[in-house]
Amino acid sequence: MSDTDFITKAAEFLSQHDIGFVQPGKIGKKENLKVEVIFPVPETLDPNVAVVDPPDVRVWVNSDNYEVELIHQM
Repeated sequence: MSDTDFITKAAEFLSQHDIGFVQPGKIGKKENLKVEVIFPVPETLDPNVAVVDPPDVRVWVNSDNYEVELIHQM
């Protein structure tokens, strides 16, 4: 699976679960069979919003079975 495939799979997951994100996504950490995919959240594009915490949404994509899991951030 290429980086583009991981990003596409992650975007599909977020769309299916009505979780807001904007493209482009980027690859973060790679651990064992998991690849982290990171997307900015839509509020980061709004000039009227001073701070967004967290500024992104992250998911793990498993390179073995292509399952996607939301990474909960605090």
